[in-house]
Amino acid sequence: MTVRKTLLSLALFTSLVAQTACSGDLVLEKRLTPADTLRETTNRTVVPGTFVMTVKSVNVFNKMVFLNSEDTYLDRANVAVQITSAVAYNADIRFGGDFRKMVLNRKVLVIGSAMKVGADLEQGIIVNNKDDYRTYIFVSRASNIFLR
Repeated sequence: MTVRKTLLSLALFTSLVAQTACSGDLVLEKRLTPADTLRETTNRTVVPGTFVMTVKSVNVFNKMVFLNSEDTYLDRANVAVQITSAVAYNADIRFGGDFRKMVLNRKVLVIGSAMKVGADLEQGIIVNNKDDYRTYIFVSRASNIFLR
């Protein structure tokens, strides 16, 4: 396993542990907007909480679904909710339709962990050695996604 994959795996594991460790009451008290999320996160710091945003665009890449707070993922102000294809499939079942189409231009509330990660946008991969950072909210299950 390369160093890059190890660091990414460690970051994802840390965010999932932090997400699991938070009680539901504590998480639901703190509702962060994309601007709050950008302010709260720093490089390699995991911020567990409840996040609320309007989904302006949806992208799918490498079996991951990204719900973006801005029209393009290239925008530095963008905060993306990252979910696996399995979680997206469970969200399709939970909400009774194509989840990716349902969330577009709607306000969503998600319980997860936010983190700034290095992004190589030309290659479309997350790396840890670039100066260009993006903020992602990692959500581990469909039951942590709510439509408003």
